[in-house]
Amino acid sequence: MGLIILALLASFIPSLIFFFWFRSANKDQDYRKECKSTLLNGLYSVIPVCCMSALFALFKNLVLKDHVPVLVLEAFRTFVIAAVAEELVKFWLGKKHIKARGLLCSKIEVIAFMTIIACGFNITESCVYAIGSNVITVLVRGVCALHEFYGLMMGFWYAKYIETGETKYKVFAILIPILLHGLYDFSLSKDLLALSDNMAFLPFGVILVTWIIGIRFLIKTVKGKKDGSFLFPLLNIESILG
Repeated sequence: MGLIILALLASFIPSLIFFFWFRSANKDQDYRKECKSTLLNGLYSVIPVCCMSALFALFKNLVLKDHVPVLVLEAFRTFVIAAVAEELVKFWLGKKHIKARGLLCSKIEVIAFMTIIACGFNITESCVYAIGSNVITVLVRGVCALHEFYGLMMGFWYAKYIETGETKYKVFAILIPILLHGLYDFSLSKDLLALSDNMAFLPFGVILVTWIIGIRFLIKTVKGKKDGSFLFPLLNIESILG
């Protein structure tokens, strides 16, 4: 039990690193309070996620069950019940904090709010997964930092959408995290792994792709903070978000 608790606390480290780094992006006290509020909303986001997932699960049991193949049901569970529910709720909550900042919101702040929401969600979800789990599983979930990178991608592309007004970036912000999240969960499915032993390598491939995209955007964000290009307010934010 003690080792599980230590592993769980260690798994929080990536989320906390992301939170405090983004919080330090601006010394404005209102921004820092918004970061704290965003983290709290991320912690509580499991509630609306569970509600949305329950509705999707009800649809699966009433409409799809016994009418479609097992793998299709598993794909629906991982891509829709899990990935769509989680990423849409995180996107909606992140957008809420972006609108709260209004004309003061900069590119790095858009990225920050989306990422911090994901950090909060990950901390709560890790606590849930730790129940009845083992030390290795808890640590791996934390070290992989998948939720943090999904949030970073979402924030980076959404900031690009606000900056340019091009709808494709908004689509990327929502769709890519959902696809990567769903594909990762689906790749761990026992029914999929039963098809071939080679499928065991699929989760590592998805993690690698997520890290490549996530680290690339993280480097750009760090550079944008250093040279100040990500710190200017997005003046067209109200015309884009309404």
